[in-house]
Amino acid sequence: MRELQSNSKGFLSTERLSRGPWQAFERGIARLLVHSGWEISEIVGGSGDHGADIIGAVRGADGALNEFVYQAKFSETNKPLSVDIIGDVKRAMEYYGIDNGIAASNRSLGESQNLRLKQLQANGYNIQTFLSKSVFDSYVRLADWPIEKRALKKYQYEALSELQEAYMRGDKRGLICLATGLGKTFVAATFLRWLFECNPDLNVLILANTKALVEQFDRAIWSNIPKWVSTHLLYDSEKPAFLEGVTLSTFQSFMDFHKRNEDFRYDIVIVDEAHHAPADTYSEIVKKLDPRFLLGLTATPFRKDDRDVTYLFGKPLVYYSVYKALQKGFLAKVEYHLHNDNIDEDWITQNSRKGHTLKQLNKKIFLPERDDVICETIYDVWTKNSLEKGIVFCNSSEHAERIEKLLSVNFQLPVRSLTTRVKDSRERTKRLREFRNGTCKIITCYDMLNEGVDVPDVDFIVFLRVTHSRVYFLQQLGRGLRYKEGKTLIVHDFVADIRRVKRVQSFQNEFAATRKNEIENLYFESDFELNFKLEQTNNFLDLVTRDISEEAEDDEEFFLSV
Repeated sequence: MRELQSNSKGFLSTERLSRGPWQAFERGIARLLVHSGWEISEIVGGSGDHGADIIGAVRGADGALNEFVYQAKFSETNKPLSVDIIGDVKRAMEYYGIDNGIAASNRSLGESQNLRLKQLQANGYNIQTFLSKSVFDSYVRLADWPIEKRALKKYQYEALSELQEAYMRGDKRGLICLATGLGKTFVAATFLRWLFECNPDLNVLILANTKALVEQFDRAIWSNIPKWVSTHLLYDSEKPAFLEGVTLSTFQSFMDFHKRNEDFRYDIVIVDEAHHAPADTYSEIVKKLDPRFLLGLTATPFRKDDRDVTYLFGKPLVYYSVYKALQKGFLAKVEYHLHNDNIDEDWITQNSRKGHTLKQLNKKIFLPERDDVICETIYDVWTKNSLEKGIVFCNSSEHAERIEKLLSVNFQLPVRSLTTRVKDSRERTKRLREFRNGTCKIITCYDMLNEGVDVPDVDFIVFLRVTHSRVYFLQQLGRGLRYKEGKTLIVHDFVADIRRVKRVQSFQNEFAATRKNEIENLYFESDFELNFKLEQTNNFLDLVTRDISEEAEDDEEFFLSV
């Protein structure tokens, strides 16, 4: 029975290889690498991808990490490929600086492409093919289950055990509340592994609020589901070729899809970032599905509108807030520094051509002298502590590029900016890849490292922007909270605004009328000396502790900014 499933509905089964869609075939090649034990597998395909669809890496016999760039072409016609897949591989190798290229397809190469391949190989390009029957044969030879190299931490095992007990009791729902950095998705993935071990024919639906979260969740479960279970992504123009397996969708895309497939029943429904679910349109979908078990995942069960997620998912089976997790040592130790500068607010308002206040300046105006001093501090902290990776959260895209330039030119630090001004998604992917592999050590960013963006663990965070939302602040801080033996996360906050997290409504009102496109540089007199007063927070927990009503107040702002 299981062999039949593997050959018909698996992630690179005959069904997938014949019906696609092309996006699922592309992801299937990446999943094959993960299932085979490769350490890195990134999907970078799309328009303007410079010929690359997947970047993977595996350690050789000598222990060195060898990178490969894949170009994946799916064809619905049973004819040899005539498109220039070999040329795409060559362009990708040159763009990403990777020595090994592989052309992958569900079809064979046409005559012209075989000739092109031989010419490039003769000129020293290490390009191989992975085609048609070879793809299927490699899939068939896979073990049924991938090897999960990560082990559950104690609190994650506690969450998994609570879910298993709830399911075996016949409960219909469960809620897991784990703070950012504690691995909610990993818990869900191991729960899915257990479920498929008990029942290999389950159909699962995973709902999330954004496309990025859907994509990230998909990749996160590959190492915990068997090969006979396909995953399907549902958003934009992509639709599942068949329904069996695991479907991952945004709420918005699932609404119309479900109307056309109301008779199909999902045994398990998982809602990621479940604090979004109480919205009227989302909760209506969740109620209609009526699965065997409904699982909600969130960092906080509370909302400002008093419609907390517990009425959909029940009381939390496990709840570890940031405060509790830090107390118990589940997250990294934090060394937090608050900076206040000596800029006079009245002087700022008087000398700004646009009459901005200091709060408005946080969004609207660059202070070059201030940035110079900040970058000098960043350099001093970086070198003194021998730090490995850092993120600088900036006021705007332009500000992120300015800080990047100052750190790179004045202090020769390996830094890249990551903002929406980098229009080419492949270039953004390239910069993130450089950050992961260590070529780039510091990322300066603005609104790019939020939900759904997978970045490596960091040990240095700098805040240069106002953070009124506690949830948003903790999400950014969570980039460095992941626990590692002996690690201390060093944070330098130059806005000293975290203590004003209650001012959510004022944040919305103040900036709604002033967020224009113009940027102003404000210069001080030549004899002005900028000084910072450094206050190291002795008890970091004071910054993340408050009661439920306060938590609910700021969560609404987070929803507005998603």
